[in-house]
Amino acid sequence: MNEAIKEKIQQWLRATPVARGVLVRGIRFADETFFSDVEAWDFPTPALEQTWRITADAFQVLQAQRLPPTRLTWVHEKTAFHCAQRTDGVTLGVFVSRNGDADTMAVERMLAEFLQLPVS
Repeated sequence: MNEAIKEKIQQWLRATPVARGVLVRGIRFADETFFSDVEAWDFPTPALEQTWRITADAFQVLQAQRLPPTRLTWVHEKTAFHCAQRTDGVTLGVFVSRNGDADTMAVERMLAEFLQLPVS
């Protein structure tokens, strides 16, 4: 992936306000590099990279089964992991607290904006 495009996507993420309840968010590029702009001790970088790798695999498997997703959500006991994948293979993932005070509408808007983000 072109480094200029990667930088534009990273700049977009940095400029996007962190919604209430977001614990960590990050981008996995098609070349398997990873970028996160929220530091969280509960989510060390290797664990985040593994989560995004598994997410990319899930998108790939669904594509192969002719069930092309653009969004996936995993719900855990204390968090929900929302992710979206663009047609160029770039994936945005957001861990959100499930303690009841998360701004889920802001997370939904961010995911929708990510999918429409022009980066050419």
